Amino acid sequence: MDKVILFLLKRKVILYLCTFLIVLTGIGALFSFHVELVPKTNLPWIEVNISGGALPPEEMVEKVTKKIEQELKSLAGIKNFSSKTGTGFSGISILAEDGEGEKVKQETQNIVNRLRNEFPKVVDTVTVTQTNLGDEDLIDYAMVGADTQTMLTLLKTTIKDRIESVPGVKEVVVSEDGFENKVAITFRPERLTAYRTTAADVVGQLQGANWKKAVGILENPGFDTVVMIDNSLKNIEEFKAILIKTPKGKVALEQLATVSDLRGSVKDAISMTEGNLFVQISVKRAAGSDLITTQKKVEEVVRQINDEAGGNYELRVMFESVSFIKKAITNLSRDVVIGGILAILVLWVFLRNWRVTMVIATTLPLSILMTFIALKAAGYNIDMVVLISLSLSIGLIVDAAIVVLESIYHLREKGMQLKQAIVQGSKEVIAPVFASQLTLIIVFLPLVVADFEQWLKPILHTIAFTVTSTILASTIAAFLFVPIFSERFLQHDKQLQSSSEKGKNGAVSLFQRLLLLTLRHRVLTLLVAFAVFVGALSLFPLIKIGNGLNANENQIFATLTMPDGTSLEQARTAAVEAEKALRELSDVNQVFFTAKKETVELNITLVTKSQRTQEKEEFMQEVNGRLNAIDGVEQTSMTFGFSGKSAPIELQVAGEDLEVSRTISTKVEEMLASIPGVVNIRNDFERGKEKVTLTPNQEAMSQLQVDSDSLDSQISMLLGEQPLSTLSQNGIETSIVARFPETWVTHPDQLQQIMIRTGTGSQVPLHELVDFHFSKSPITIKHEKGEQIITVSAELLGTDIGTAGRQINDKLGTVELPAGYKIEIAGDLKEQNNTLTQGIIVLVAVISLIYVIMVAQFGRLSQPFIIMLSLPMALVGVILGFVVTQRTFGEMAMIGLIMLVGIVVSNAILLIDRINLLRSRGMELEEAIVQGTRDRVRPVIMTKLTAILGMLPMGLAVAEGAELEAPLATGVIAGLIFHTLVTLVLVPVLYSIFEGIREKRLARKKAHHIADL
Repeated sequence: MDKVILFLLKRKVILYLCTFLIVLTGIGALFSFHVELVPKTNLPWIEVNISGGALPPEEMVEKVTKKIEQELKSLAGIKNFSSKTGTGFSGISILAEDGEGEKVKQETQNIVNRLRNEFPKVVDTVTVTQTNLGDEDLIDYAMVGADTQTMLTLLKTTIKDRIESVPGVKEVVVSEDGFENKVAITFRPERLTAYRTTAADVVGQLQGANWKKAVGILENPGFDTVVMIDNSLKNIEEFKAILIKTPKGKVALEQLATVSDLRGSVKDAISMTEGNLFVQISVKRAAGSDLITTQKKVEEVVRQINDEAGGNYELRVMFESVSFIKKAITNLSRDVVIGGILAILVLWVFLRNWRVTMVIATTLPLSILMTFIALKAAGYNIDMVVLISLSLSIGLIVDAAIVVLESIYHLREKGMQLKQAIVQGSKEVIAPVFASQLTLIIVFLPLVVADFEQWLKPILHTIAFTVTSTILASTIAAFLFVPIFSERFLQHDKQLQSSSEKGKNGAVSLFQRLLLLTLRHRVLTLLVAFAVFVGALSLFPLIKIGNGLNANENQIFATLTMPDGTSLEQARTAAVEAEKALRELSDVNQVFFTAKKETVELNITLVTKSQRTQEKEEFMQEVNGRLNAIDGVEQTSMTFGFSGKSAPIELQVAGEDLEVSRTISTKVEEMLASIPGVVNIRNDFERGKEKVTLTPNQEAMSQLQVDSDSLDSQISMLLGEQPLSTLSQNGIETSIVARFPETWVTHPDQLQQIMIRTGTGSQVPLHELVDFHFSKSPITIKHEKGEQIITVSAELLGTDIGTAGRQINDKLGTVELPAGYKIEIAGDLKEQNNTLTQGIIVLVAVISLIYVIMVAQFGRLSQPFIIMLSLPMALVGVILGFVVTQRTFGEMAMIGLIMLVGIVVSNAILLIDRINLLRSRGMELEEAIVQGTRDRVRPVIMTKLTAILGMLPMGLAVAEGAELEAPLATGVIAGLIFHTLVTLVLVPVLYSIFEGIREKRLARKKAHHIADL
């Protein structure tokens, strides 16, 4: 290494050129990054959605769901799968093994394609999609102000086209499920009877009345002419005037039926805000487009649209994450800069030498720019996780540089020539610095290979890559750039003086006196340390434990469940009341709701964090109380940050008989109700609807010459809608359907009396052709790995998932279960248990790997063991930090704890290596301990303070994004503060004990050896 440094000192221009290239390339990489919320990656979650017709759930299960599930059981690469089947739909969720997502998706697609011919003919939609982290959703708008038909027409034509023309926009999706898009021809039964015709006859003539087709080609030299007959109908009036042949002659359709234009009318859901109906659109961005730039362009187009509307309608922002991302990214970027400035100030305060400080100040931006180059080369973008990783690394970047520079500076203080001091100082610390830097990197190896939840792995990989790149860059800067910059900046330094002349630094003197005191009372010191550790462990139950990364904390999604039989109008009334109650809260910015029969979905947008008057927990309790106080609301559920996210508490009851499972689920609800802080308890069991099954009487049908197809078509016509054709206007296709009045047949007794035309031309009541069987049909059927389940869910208020989880585990055994039934923990609670288990495994693996590195560094087992014994003291700081701040210990805090292990051992390695070096030069044990510690006090305090102050802006958690970063910073800062004392006091004491025992043993062996001679 000394030859390399000497070469570079002679060829400084090489380093200056490298510096220029790093600055140029790093700045270029920085300005080429796209901005994201979180790292974008495909996840191994595959969704299969199949729909069409109105087949009852049990028939969909047998003919669709079970067929697919049977194939999935034998498919390699699947961890788990579950399904939910209802009337006319089947949804299957699949979790693939690590790295198998794309393969499982393709094989699942092949299975569905192969089975599709076996599905009922009414199935018309089949999709297989893979979930990703950092999805394509950009911004959602709600259009208000005009009638719904006008709004839908505008959105599906001009507005959709204008927004989709914006660079970076993939598509605009108009949410029209809650609105009709059809023209309904409703038969008048008494008029059909008067004209002695049937609905089937009318439908047949209508289907042939609206058509357009090419009939031939006129061929000419040089050109051809297509001949087309256009008999298509252009408007509703033309449909009304269609002449229908009847036994009594031709008659206009409007004489036999009512033709209604239902386009834009409310179907089965009402979406409103501030008393206005709205239509929602979702803007999706194209892959590779920049989030902030694309939304800015979209917002500009929307402003133009609103200006042109002249107040007739308006597009309002309903949901977007860019404003949150911009604030969070800005805040994190600011934290990185402030952290870097604080780190440099620490150096100046300790060294009181601007030239020395400038050496470190130049390596800090160089290391960050090298990290940007690595991130760009690996395909990463700037997101919250990358910036959190950089904030975490700011204090660590200068660690190696401080140690190298302090070693050079220490020799210069003793009067050594500058060039010799650079070579000798770098050589003395190269081995311990490499070992300490390796401990910081090695912690990520178990972290990235552990079996954490799938959504967490991309975040862990991003943190691991970013921090590893930063540490490698800082190591390169420490051994290549620091020596050269030292030669440049310290060449004319006149502030140097010998250490004896400087006098003792206050901090150094304080730690020296403390060390001498503890060395005189070693046993008492160990007893005090042990008592502190035990005391800290007793505080562990006071830590709030949770999981999930609610990155966007400006959004709340709530669902109100109403009693069975609640009408759409009653649900709307409750929703209006809920909106009014929520708008009274000063922290609420906007409220949008969609009311359906028996449910209300609320989208609540909050003001920015700086404008809020209530803490998150207090605010959630207020919202929960107001929503539960609304008349007619049976259940309430809320999620913070993500739409559709599962509840924190989920327990699954599995068994064959739904009624038995329902009884068990009721007991589970009672058990959960006895746990403080568990609220909004509910299960997803839905009582079945009344079902009547018609079984054809084959003998009667044969006698009356009625075949199955004829019976099916006539009943379908009487009870449902018969598609006829489409009407095209302004590029929008509208369905034309025929039906009977909704009130015509509403009871099974009326169904029995409907008349069916026979093959002989006569008509007979339906009950003469079929047998009626009455039963109940389930609304939805849920499976987990093929087993039928009921899920009991709940939210938490005033408690944390760790505390609630412990009580649930204690009480779960008290619920009596019949044979063949079981209760399993699911959702966030299961995820938390798995995360904590994997965290412990990773921590043990990290400690083991670090121990191996230290054994290789010191060449013995005892000295690394000394450092290992000091690690529990860092845990004391972590526990105290989370108890005092009452922040939630989750995934990010766990990452901080694991990183803390690598950080705290690095300085202990440097300390013990210094003591060993002094002993190798002839110093006695205690003198080497005192002097070695004295030599390392300044660099240890400097490196710890730079790390702490580098993360301090994150730990303060005062702005958007704090929920993600604060727990990580809290763990690291608290652990570092407490372990600083440990490194400079407890480690020397342990070293004194272990090495003292070793010296006595060696002395005895030497004495025995002399005696034997």
